[in-house]
Amino acid sequence: MRKKQMINTMISIATISTMLVGGTTVFAAEADSEEQVTLTFWTPTWRKDAESQIIEDFMEQNPNITIEPTYYSTDDIKTNTKIAASSGTLPDMWYNWCGFNCADYYASEGLCYDLTEYAETNNWDEKFLSSALEMCKYEDGLYALPQVMTGLTVWYRTDIFEEYGLEIPTTFEELEAVCDTLVENGVAPFATGGTGGWHVLRYFEALLEYYAGAEEHDSLNALETDWASSEAVANTFTKLKEWSDKGYFNNGFLTDDPNNSKMYVFSGTCAMLLENSGMASDIVANEYDTNQYGWFAFPTGQNGETGRMDAYVKLVQFNKNLTDAQFDAAMKFWEYYYSDESLEAHPSIEQPTALKDAEVSESMSLADGMLEQIDASGSYMTTDLSVPNEILDGIYAAQDGVFLGEIQPEDAGAEVQKVIDSYKSGNE
Repeated sequence: MRKKQMINTMISIATISTMLVGGTTVFAAEADSEEQVTLTFWTPTWRKDAESQIIEDFMEQNPNITIEPTYYSTDDIKTNTKIAASSGTLPDMWYNWCGFNCADYYASEGLCYDLTEYAETNNWDEKFLSSALEMCKYEDGLYALPQVMTGLTVWYRTDIFEEYGLEIPTTFEELEAVCDTLVENGVAPFATGGTGGWHVLRYFEALLEYYAGAEEHDSLNALETDWASSEAVANTFTKLKEWSDKGYFNNGFLTDDPNNSKMYVFSGTCAMLLENSGMASDIVANEYDTNQYGWFAFPTGQNGETGRMDAYVKLVQFNKNLTDAQFDAAMKFWEYYYSDESLEAHPSIEQPTALKDAEVSESMSLADGMLEQIDASGSYMTTDLSVPNEILDGIYAAQDGVFLGEIQPEDAGAEVQKVIDSYKSGNE
């Protein structure tokens, strides 16, 4: 197998090429080869500005390696890789997200390269955030290279907090007290949008983590615990409806576009927003006063503990049919991609990376420390990456039904469980 050949190679190694981050080797690659190698790579369109230049610069330094990128929208890359998987035409490398609907599918179908032994040999556990590596695993194998680690935190307006004498909440009770004060002063605490259901889901899953705790939350998402009989599920839907009735969300949120949510915070209409680390770049790109923004972890823990944070990793997977030469070339490419040289030459590389102790760019400085807190607190994977789409649609429908008064909060779990039972019976 290729993995063992990486350790006991029959090729004479003249040099070892390495990348250093914080004084440690992230990748180890074999000696340069004159063999001509081509790698096809599917990647999102919104990364084209950085990656097209990265690829051009890499190929200039390595004339025997050709990287052929194809750029897709977020929805198209998800769709086309699934089509390619069914037809046996997957590219050599493809961008993906962690979770059931994404990376796990290709691992479970035996379609991607198992990096376990290579990672162990090259001490990836010392180079990458442990939480990021965990999200690249399926059962006992490592089936992806983590690129970007991001988490959902509460972004807030520091000036609004100061105006009303509010402190950063560290417990759930303190969070609700902050929200009550904001409502009393005519400020909506949280910004969200209900169209599609995915943005409201961010609040739902944070509440579910609080009420269920880590073990039950994971079991619910794994479809092992019954949603209909779960007290935590009933409490979550009840609290979500209560927050809506008390004005914790912006007016008309249920029919609002989720993409408008950030603007409510930027305008000061809302004081807080559950959002990923990209919020930092948006604040800088729009030239807002960075002193007016900060973030804190949604208090999902009990008894004063912070609790786990909602997080996910963006990654790259490799075709299981890569030749030895292609695998070497692929590792060399990713070695260059995150090298100090590349990060300096290509400032638009998506960040924060999943590397330990990596310095963030100026545009991401507001999110500094977020990954360290996620790694320390532990994380749960965002629900829309954890469950099948059919069940996700059932959760969205239950959310809407509760908000509209069509479903009682205590009955919403049963509605979701009906969808789960139907899904399971159809996939036996």
